[in-house]
Amino acid sequence: MRIEAADYVNAARERLRNANLLYEAAEYSFALYAAGVAVEALLRAYVFRIAPKLEAAHNLELLLEASNIKNLAMPAERQRITTAIVKLYQRWRNDLRYTSNDRLRRHLKKHKRDRDIRGDFLKENCRIAIEMATIIINIGSAKWKH
Repeated sequence: MRIEAADYVNAARERLRNANLLYEAAEYSFALYAAGVAVEALLRAYVFRIAPKLEAAHNLELLLEASNIKNLAMPAERQRITTAIVKLYQRWRNDLRYTSNDRLRRHLKKHKRDRDIRGDFLKENCRIAIEMATIIINIGSAKWKH
């Protein structure tokens, strides 16, 4: 089945909705995974328009550069996208699909993502990831229409 650029955009929106539903169900590791996949799908849509055969694996930073989305954004949006990608990539990896909440807690703690967080640091990191994904998807979706 051939995937078109618009299919990636639609998948991005769906994965973001999935991430929010999973978050509400306290399925944090998979919610965080879905948030990253949402952004990956959106960036792949933009990359597909430029170079349909480009493969950047699952590296969000490489996909961001290849997507050219920052050049389409206004300066303030560009800064928001860059910040959001960094914050998301600090938490997201493609292999989260194999990770339990307990393992993700250990991983986040090892990388000091539990610092200065009151309460459940896994939940908070997931919330941050979804918030960053939402910023990227909202800006990217708005630019996609134009």
